[in-house]
Amino acid sequence: MDKERLLEINNLNISFRTDDGEIPTIKNVSMHINEGEIITVVGESGSGKSVTMRSIMKLIATPPAIYTGGEILYKGRDLLKVSEEEMRKLRGSEISMIFQDPMTALNPVFTIGEQMENIYMYQGQKSTWSKLPRSKKVMKKEAKERSMELLAKMSLPNPEGILRMYPFELSGGMKQRVIIAMALIKTPRLLLADEPGTSLDVTVQASINEELKRLVLEEKISMIFITHNLGVAKQLGERTYVMKLGEVVEEGISDDVFLNPREEYTKSLMDALPRIV
Repeated sequence: MDKERLLEINNLNISFRTDDGEIPTIKNVSMHINEGEIITVVGESGSGKSVTMRSIMKLIATPPAIYTGGEILYKGRDLLKVSEEEMRKLRGSEISMIFQDPMTALNPVFTIGEQMENIYMYQGQKSTWSKLPRSKKVMKKEAKERSMELLAKMSLPNPEGILRMYPFELSGGMKQRVIIAMALIKTPRLLLADEPGTSLDVTVQASINEELKRLVLEEKISMIFITHNLGVAKQLGERTYVMKLGEVVEEGISDDVFLNPREEYTKSLMDALPRIV
């Protein structure tokens, strides 16, 4: 049985306005992801991976960015045409994102529990109890239970104790696990992971990526994983898109892309991998 199409990007074009005129940055990018699927997007720094993903959540300032063509269809609805208010309702609850640096993604003046509670209770709306769908007391209890559940699933010890901690009390790897839990607290349909753990030790990164893949599969969440690490892309993604200078130059089943690359650019990426002699 074919999986249902969840997100489809068709011929997306984005330029950035500068003093020297408009500079095309994303050029006719097309990709898609199905329900329950994990795909990876690879390419060198500056290839357009993060800009493409941020455009899905409309997190690129306009201006300087200008959408000059294409569409981003989420469950058949063009996100480029929805209002900011509608996007706020989608962010976190339907589409969520994990950013690169765990050191700067958490607010240092609030406990982990306070931050996770606020995301659970007020996602997409102003922090006012009068607009909550259930009583504040009930939702606080739900938020704590869901937070502890996700922290445990991310293999963090003593989840209840972590909720009382501040970010400075956690290691980099623990912070990244907390950020992943935060992104999943409302069980979104689609998760965008922008090189999570890239600033951490490689062994910690590997452990976090393994936990993340297991968790999204358990929660039945689709994930687009952005990376420049080809080994990670092959391990995580069912399909892979290769980007170069704002364009998709190759796509296909991950094993096919990395074991039998068709494009010279993909071959050059593979040739650049270190080899043990």
